[in-house]
Formats: sequence, C-alpha cells, structure tokens
Amino acid sequence: MTITLISASFLGLLLVYLSFNVSMNRQRAKVDLGTGDDAGLLAASRAQGNLTEYGPMGLILIGLLENARVSWYLVLGIAVAFVVGRYMHGLTLGKFEGKNPFRFYGTLLTWISLLVASIAGLLKGYGLL
Repeated sequence: MTITLISASFLGLLLVYLSFNVSMNRQRAKVDLGTGDDAGLLAASRAQGNLTEYGPMGLILIGLLENARVSWYLVLGIAVAFVVGRYMHGLTLGKFEGKNPFRFYGTLLTWISLLVASIAGLLKGYGLL
C-alpha cells in the first residue's frame, strides 16, 4: 500500500503545518477557543478543519482501491489529484482578496478524485472493474 502510505504522509505533513498555523493565529489574535472575530484565525481554522473533513475519506478510498488491486495508474492518479487538491486548498485559503483560483481548483480536484475513487470502488466491488 505504497501509494496510500505516501499520500497519508504528505497529508500528515500538511496537517501539521495547518495546525501550527492555527496555533500561531490563536496566539496573534489572543483567542483560546473558537475564532473570535478574527478573519485570519477563521481562515486558518477552516483550512485545518477542511483537511480533517475530506482527508480521511480520500485516504480510505485510496487505500481500499490499492488493497483491492485496482489499476496502479488509476489509484496513483486519484491519489495525486487528491493530495495536490488538498495542498492547493489548504495552503491558500484566506490568502487572496476576492476569488482564489487555487482554492477553487483544489476543491475541484478533491471532489473529482473522490467521485472517481467512489465510482471505481463501486465498479470493483460489483466485479465490473
């Protein structure tokens, strides 16, 4: 399960960075719990929270597909899209005035990778892949 291990490792590094960013913003804003009225702390908190919301399902699907011996290229493509999408979203949330193209495309990559992984899982589960 090399693809899953590497994907989880990259996402683990991202989570440490995003968690550290939340801590630094809490210290700066002098807020112990919640986000107060601080936009920077809210953005940092949501970037971290969003990773913890999407990360587990993506990794579970990637791991199950890899374990079920679905095409290595398909699993790798899903994993790369998922990890790149999470980095694009997590590292840029709250960093742009107005529209954030990295957040948009990061979200799109995340959703597409989850959709493809879910469909591949169903096809494999029903013996059609």
